[in-house]
Amino acid sequence: MGVRIYIYIVFIIPFLLASQSSLDLILSNDKIKNQRIFSNDYHIAFLLPFCSEKNDILFSGELDSLIANPDFLTEYNLYKKTKISIDFYLGFLLSLKQFSDEKINISVFDIKEGDTSKNILKDIVDKKNLNKADLIVGPLYRDNFMFFSNIFDKKIPIISPFSKKEYIANDNENVFQITPINSSQLSFLSKFILNNHIDDNIILIHRDTILESSKKLIPETDQFEIVIDTLIPKDIGYSLIFLNEMDTILSNFQQIKVKSNVIDSIHHQLDTLGMKNVIIIPSEDNVFVTDLLSKLHACRDTSMVVYCMNNSSSFDHISIYDLMDMQLTFPLNKLPYDKDVDNFIINYYHSYNYIPKLKYASVGYEIGSYFIPLLIRYGDIINNVENYELQTILGTDYDFRKTLDGGYVNQAISIFRYHDFGYLKLD
Repeated sequence: MGVRIYIYIVFIIPFLLASQSSLDLILSNDKIKNQRIFSNDYHIAFLLPFCSEKNDILFSGELDSLIANPDFLTEYNLYKKTKISIDFYLGFLLSLKQFSDEKINISVFDIKEGDTSKNILKDIVDKKNLNKADLIVGPLYRDNFMFFSNIFDKKIPIISPFSKKEYIANDNENVFQITPINSSQLSFLSKFILNNHIDDNIILIHRDTILESSKKLIPETDQFEIVIDTLIPKDIGYSLIFLNEMDTILSNFQQIKVKSNVIDSIHHQLDTLGMKNVIIIPSEDNVFVTDLLSKLHACRDTSMVVYCMNNSSSFDHISIYDLMDMQLTFPLNKLPYDKDVDNFIINYYHSYNYIPKLKYASVGYEIGSYFIPLLIRYGDIINNVENYELQTILGTDYDFRKTLDGGYVNQAISIFRYHDFGYLKLD
């Protein structure tokens, strides 16, 4: 009963097993790939860039003695991706405390980075190390994830923990994308705006195509060629989502196309006679969004509500008073603050003597807390995930739906607004 962890491929990382003092560490590749230890157990595999070769120390020795040192993960100069993998993986291990009566086997692969990582991934596939897995978590980074998901053809769920790219789940029904893609969030937001602001003055602001041309000398010749650098910001694609929903329906709708990163003024487009001004900013560019919000705040004497994408770093230099004045509103599948997160951090620290980067550790915990019960209930994740009711873990909602041309994407999205020095959930 309980958890068995197998760590192999190049390097052993014993400190990752921190709170699992009773775990068996088995280092036999043959056992991992050729047979199950239990007849009714679950096998979960991790493909993570621990990048052991990048660190100044060797992770060896008794894990209890290593973890007993509260400064273990902070006093050494660990490589950035190593830290990310540790935070994420320890978060997952923490979720296993909920399932102490279950038989769970874990295999951990250090896939490193760069060209080496692809070689390792191909070797893992060629040796059929993962063929008996019930769930595969990772790789974490987009290029490696796409490489692996394209060469691994078994009907086994593959989890993409962090990427928001639109194509991650395309053409592969085994892929599960944890973070809702931007187009889904914006489509949800457009419907919300249409339902709540049909009689208001709606203004869509986005950057437009930027073209720059220059002459470039052709190597080893005396001739020049015209080089055209084309920048088509994501704003254009994102704005089309709103245009498709609103442009032909609303009488009070206008769009402002910005030819550079900075807009000169906005006040002329605002209604000052009592109509509410609804400003939509579908951009991930921090400079553009911050500048635009500053100019909008200068017009705060008008009735206004601003909708934008969830990009909290864009708001770092804007006071919460100003954000509340503008009624800044955004789509998100995660409650910006949840008391369960505080308890998670405390539990994490008590387990590992270490405070992690929350955005990595929490996702690891959430993946374990969501997928293991799903696996226990149904056995087959892929064919049953859409029957699984919406789950909220550490304030994050999970509700997977199959895409038209591929795998499963988390579609649980809510609308939040800055309100009363906190966040108000609107739907």
